[in-house]
Amino acid sequence: MIEEQPLDAVSLVIPTYNRADALRANLVNLLAVRDVAEVIVVNDGSTDDTLGVCGEFASPRLRVISHETNRGVATARNTGIDAATGNWVLFGEDDCRFPVDYATILLAEAHRHMADIVGAPLLHTDAGEESLSEVVAAARRGDRPSMDDVDVFPYETVETPFLPARVLIRAALFEKLRYYEGFDVNGYREETDFFIQAARAGYRCILTPATYCYQQRTWRGGQHHSSSLRYESWVLRNNWRFMRRHGSWLAEQGHIPGPLRSQARFTLERARKVIAGITRARVMAARAALGMTGRAPGTV
Repeated sequence: MIEEQPLDAVSLVIPTYNRADALRANLVNLLAVRDVAEVIVVNDGSTDDTLGVCGEFASPRLRVISHETNRGVATARNTGIDAATGNWVLFGEDDCRFPVDYATILLAEAHRHMADIVGAPLLHTDAGEESLSEVVAAARRGDRPSMDDVDVFPYETVETPFLPARVLIRAALFEKLRYYEGFDVNGYREETDFFIQAARAGYRCILTPATYCYQQRTWRGGQHHSSSLRYESWVLRNNWRFMRRHGSWLAEQGHIPGPLRSQARFTLERARKVIAGITRARVMAARAALGMTGRAPGTV
């Protein structure tokens, strides 16, 4: 006879691809999160030492599932969903950390607001853990997130499909919905696509300011970031695929002016960011080169 999980059993699913160093740094934190029945690492065809790193952690709650080849983050999420035994699934990431009561608070918020999906703000910081309370206090506040700006602390819990990827989801929802696996390579928009699927199907999605998760900017690496221009081309293609799937609904809800206009604006904004990034990198390189000459300020 299969033993039933408690009503609020949580399965923490962590998709990962070639991030052994990040995983080694973060698995201790993720295994320490309270009210988590199991931690499932989905190794999405990694060619580094991901499996060896997982083997360093002798926890009976840690499970590792591997794809033979890299199949993308949406497929890795769906693999984790299939393997999860909990009544709730919490998605983490190999380079993201949670407070130890993260799952506890999200569960409480889900019950308090009768929600099916609960997210919390994501912080990006260079500060150490001892300074996190100051970072949280200084975090940007707003009424609600937008589709391209989900890292805001709302003043109060709000219903919205625009959430960071690290959310708690009622497992029963997966009987009807799955992450869409049709986005190219970097999977850009895969999480927003799922949350909008859920909202369109009548499920309740909320963002709470009661907790947070965080990434440190010093953590490097990641999936398919070898070329910024190549990455941006995937972003633009995936955004257009996303618009074809949900653009009309988003326009009807007043979130965007229309699929074509939204894609045009998105393309221009991404182009500005790329140009700004290239310019900044060249300025930094020029300053470094000048510093290497040993010239004193003001000399020729």
